[in-house]
Amino acid sequence: MVFYLAFRSSGRWKELRVRQDEGKIIQRTVRDFFNNRADSWDTKIADDPKRVSEGIIRGLGISKGSRVLDVGCGTGLIIPWLLEETGENGHVTALDIAERMLMVAREKYNKPNLEYVHADIASAPFPDGSFDEVICHNCFPHIAYKDIAVRQIFRILKPGGRVTICHNESREAVNELHSLIGQEVGMDMIPDAEELTCMFRSAGFVRVSVCDGDEMFVLEGRKPG
Repeated sequence: MVFYLAFRSSGRWKELRVRQDEGKIIQRTVRDFFNNRADSWDTKIADDPKRVSEGIIRGLGISKGSRVLDVGCGTGLIIPWLLEETGENGHVTALDIAERMLMVAREKYNKPNLEYVHADIASAPFPDGSFDEVICHNCFPHIAYKDIAVRQIFRILKPGGRVTICHNESREAVNELHSLIGQEVGMDMIPDAEELTCMFRSAGFVRVSVCDGDEMFVLEGRKPG
């Protein structure tokens, strides 16, 4: 991952190699968890959370013609709303680490201005300044190394671009659910607001705000430009 290259001393290189190996194991574990559940995933999404998600996405005020990255797109829950918000001249890229999730999404949605990418956001395969909006919906806890992912998001956003981390439940509810499920996602948590704000500001984001309500969790930040 490109951010490892900034550390030149031999001691740091050894430490970061270990971290990278651990990251690959975590990524594989999370990928297998979601691949194994992809075919039945849509049946588990209740109507009320769907309405909350739709409200969040439509409430962002995404400009027509925007280029949007849907990180951890899963089976494509927010893809239709993103396509509507960006319009015919916009473009949506749906990214997920679980290839079966992508296959299910592709079977449902296939548009000229929609593409699917199998990758990890922590090693985002996009040029600098590729997107106006990067949205992580219901996926941020499952990212192995969040600090690296946040810096990658900053890199691939255009100047003035926005990142949105959002969930259709509160932070407490999300973390409690993952603890209850246990197994591969038992430790996948949303950090507290102070830690998140520090993480995003350290990456270069400004105007970072966190809203943690009873029905939703939303973080927004802007890349200066």
